[in-house]
Amino acid sequence: MQDRYAGDIGDYGKIGLLKCLQARGFTIGINWYRISTPESEMKADGSFKQKDGKHLISDSLRACDPALADTLTKIAKSSNRSVMAIQEEELVPNAVNYDEYLTLEGRSKWHEKAMKIFESVELVFMDPDNGLLVKSVGKRSARSIKYAFYEEVKDYIDSKKSVLVYNHRCRKPERKYFDDIEDRLQEKIKVKKDRIQKITFSKGTIRDYFAISACKEHYDIIHDAFAAMMNSKWGQLGVCRR
Repeated sequence: MQDRYAGDIGDYGKIGLLKCLQARGFTIGINWYRISTPESEMKADGSFKQKDGKHLISDSLRACDPALADTLTKIAKSSNRSVMAIQEEELVPNAVNYDEYLTLEGRSKWHEKAMKIFESVELVFMDPDNGLLVKSVGKRSARSIKYAFYEEVKDYIDSKKSVLVYNHRCRKPERKYFDDIEDRLQEKIKVKKDRIQKITFSKGTIRDYFAISACKEHYDIIHDAFAAMMNSKWGQLGVCRR
């Protein structure tokens, strides 16, 4: 997550989903996977190669959660557009937030600190820029900070926490894309595919969220929360789908 994207349509969907999960009893931890904008995304004059603001919340989608939409839009258009600004609004009340910057060199200690901070929560949301690590990016690559490592997911699962992780859709046929991720989760985390659930938010750019349940009880709660999203304005207006 980069500060320059705070308050966009992506945050609208993810926070709406977290609120839904929290309403069903989960205690929530949010690991923002906060990073500084990589040099590869900057021009020589210090400006961004990709302009911000093109994926703000449209008026037509405000009905999903008007108060949330208004707050996020205010943040996105402010001079203080940041993860901190979102946290200060307490949009997911009582959530445990971890917004320490992730760096290549300090990743191990960064993750150890996250594990301690989230000791008391039942579900950890992992919000990397791009999603789960892909084969084309090495763990020592500068680009690796834009991804969550499978070992990090496994550590949360092994500590009896369920995980919700963001993943940016790649250019593969949808069925193969989902199959590949589920195969890697099964291989690297040693979880059965029937413990994995997913929900897609397709406004702006396609964003997928994979939920890996720590136990059957958590699986059922997540299943009910995803169904509730689909049966609400979020699903009716086409913001999310399963």
